[in-house]
Amino acid sequence: MAKNIEGVIAKHYWRAVTFLVLVILIGAGFWGLRRFNPALFLGKPDFIAVPNENQPQQSVQDKPALLNINTASAEELETLSGIGPQMAQRIIQYREEHGNFTSVDALTKVKGLGEKTLEKLKPFISVE
Repeated sequence: MAKNIEGVIAKHYWRAVTFLVLVILIGAGFWGLRRFNPALFLGKPDFIAVPNENQPQQSVQDKPALLNINTASAEELETLSGIGPQMAQRIIQYREEHGNFTSVDALTKVKGLGEKTLEKLKPFISVE
């Protein structure tokens, strides 16, 4: 009877070892897939951003060109957040009557353009 128990234990031992080896191999397979083909695990691989090799990459140091408020047209001014057609005309009219703006802060002299709007515009405009 002792020999029969040893046989059962050995049988279960090898089943457990086989199961653990299979789990390790399956885990390694998933790790390899995830490591070398992550798009499979993202759900929608068609939405993954891939750099375009035909266009040069814009470095982090490159800043987008600022809109010069002394030379901008009404259409260009309207592209700014918070500036509509009437405000663009007021900016151009002020510029024609008083000359070029000496600083970005001088925009507050335009009727209807306050400090809050100016704070939103500052990162996108210049006077040079």
